[in-house]
Amino acid sequence: MPLYLGPLGRMRQLRAPRPDVEIDHPRQGGTHVALSGARTVDYLGSRGEYEFSWTWLDDAERDYLEALRDRHVRGPLRFVLPGWRTNRLSRQAASVGYGGRDLHGVTPTAGTTAPADAWPDDAPPAGDALAWSGWAPGSALRLDRDHPAPVLPGEVVTASVYVQATHAITVRITADLRTATGYTAAINGTATTLEPHAWSRLAVTVPTTAGVLGCSPAIVPTATPNPNAVVTVAAAQVEPGAAPSAWSLGGGAPVVAVDTMPITAARRGFSHPTLTLLEL
Repeated sequence: MPLYLGPLGRMRQLRAPRPDVEIDHPRQGGTHVALSGARTVDYLGSRGEYEFSWTWLDDAERDYLEALRDRHVRGPLRFVLPGWRTNRLSRQAASVGYGGRDLHGVTPTAGTTAPADAWPDDAPPAGDALAWSGWAPGSALRLDRDHPAPVLPGEVVTASVYVQATHAITVRITADLRTATGYTAAINGTATTLEPHAWSRLAVTVPTTAGVLGCSPAIVPTATPNPNAVVTVAAAQVEPGAAPSAWSLGGGAPVVAVDTMPITAARRGFSHPTLTLLEL
């Protein structure tokens, strides 16, 4: 599979790297050992490290990688490796803040959020959902607004999310579309009246649209007979295709920067580079 790499809207298709791509997500935080020998392991989060290697890469593609390394092409960068991860939302947004433990990529325009001990059976593995209260009709719970899921040229993508509520309310999912000049349009999914305490999966499909660089989904309550209703949100996804598939963990299009790129000069016109990217 080819690798797509570059700034949002200018991601370039590169020749497929070697299949043995090295991926790691080192834990951030200390490890403490008590006098008894018992351990306490801090978890402050993790960020990805990705190593791609090529053999016999031609000069034009090598020059592009060097331009990224030297910041001749400015970041932040994104990459998509088809066949690796389906869900292009960040890991935090796809898991909707890990129940509130890491809300990077989750932004309510009104109200407050809190952990919820709930998760839809149709979206394993189960985690903690996010309860959203104090909202008003027309407000939104936005996902990856600052770094939307990339949309490649000619692609159709679908955004989806699971929701339930304590009362019968009407909600929809909206796909906010990012262009070169910012968020200039949106596609609304069908408004759905939720049955109390029952999970529903909302979805909206973004057709091939000229100028669209990225997609940021949002959950928007449109009406409620009860201002105290709490909306619980879980298992969000943005993926290529015209219909939602089974939910998967996020991280399929991380925000990255080049760390190192040693190169072996093979012969005139070709080289063997190894590119290391760090998630921001």
